Amino acid sequence: MLREIAAVVCGTRVSFKRCNLRNYVAQAFLFLISGLIIMAAMPASGEEIGRATLSAIDCPTGGLANGTCYEAAISNCPGGQFAASIKVNEPSGEASDKGTVFFTTGGGGNTYYDQVAFGTDPRCPGSDCGLMIVEKVNAAGFRTVQTNFSDPDDPDSEPVGWLTGPATDGPRALACRYATLVNAVWTQLLQGDTQRPVCATGNSGGSSAITYAITQYGMGNRGGPGPMLTMVEPTSGPPMGRIDHGCMGSAAPAPVVTCPQGATISENYGTVIAGKFIDPAYPEDYCTQDILSEGRDTYPLFHHDSVLSDDFPSPNYETVVKALFGSQDLTQAVPLGLEWYNAVTSSKTQACIAGATHQLPGDYDAAVVIISDLTGLCKLDRNPR
Repeated sequence: MLREIAAVVCGTRVSFKRCNLRNYVAQAFLFLISGLIIMAAMPASGEEIGRATLSAIDCPTGGLANGTCYEAAISNCPGGQFAASIKVNEPSGEASDKGTVFFTTGGGGNTYYDQVAFGTDPRCPGSDCGLMIVEKVNAAGFRTVQTNFSDPDDPDSEPVGWLTGPATDGPRALACRYATLVNAVWTQLLQGDTQRPVCATGNSGGSSAITYAITQYGMGNRGGPGPMLTMVEPTSGPPMGRIDHGCMGSAAPAPVVTCPQGATISENYGTVIAGKFIDPAYPEDYCTQDILSEGRDTYPLFHHDSVLSDDFPSPNYETVVKALFGSQDLTQAVPLGLEWYNAVTSSKTQACIAGATHQLPGDYDAAVVIISDLTGLCKLDRNPR
């Protein structure tokens, strides 16, 4: 609704960046009190999901064997028609069906978690810790669902995965694709099962997709579109915790973080990260422009587009949150992720993995923790509040 007001007051959505804020606020207030702007009833979650149709396709070579893959045709989300895919591995042998776990990689999430997505560590079988994580969780009795936000027929058409825009609300709006895909799996493949838990983990940009889903898209509480995610484990993020801070350049906050303990890390994305992952989500290179202005020309709705947004300042979930960071991760994703984590008012825990970098699931010690957390914490709350 803020952008619709901006469109009226400032002329166009794109020109709103340069709109005089004092004029915008004053005129918007007059519109509101005069009744010229009619507020539509918003869902409790804040944003609506789209639609997705799943159809079977061949799985790529490599990764966990015996998977079933599907192409997802996603519509009714900002950014236009979108194609993604998933790889599903059912529990095998004597393993019981304990629930479902989603896995999403970093950046725009345009590769499978079990496809050497996080670099190599010789301590993991085949040096692929991502594959080890998926395999061990699956062997423990969980259905594993790996997301891949890349068009199976034309991957170049979606170069930044789920972050491929443009959309006027940037990553917040484009996260509709992740939430819609999770909902489609739950409704179409799991038949809306509420007797078993649905959980998720994702690294860096993947952790942003998950935290948008439980915050702005209502999957962190009952009453949303479903499924309510029972437990999530965001790793190395979410880097979209406060986009407005990340795009402030040298004026960005530089807080003292808890992992690595006592380190001071700037929240500044820098022009490289902004150009790769933030700007492509918007109609223009807003983040790069703001960084180059050193915070003097901040795009006024970046805060609204963040996970820790102006309309969700103190997130409270029924979802159990376990956040992981690496002691060797000195990227802006750490303080930006902690902006969100520290504001969460419901059940949460955090761990710092010694020696792990930003590509946290690619570290053996981190992989062991992720496996333990997912298999131990992905359980239904038998005494819901």
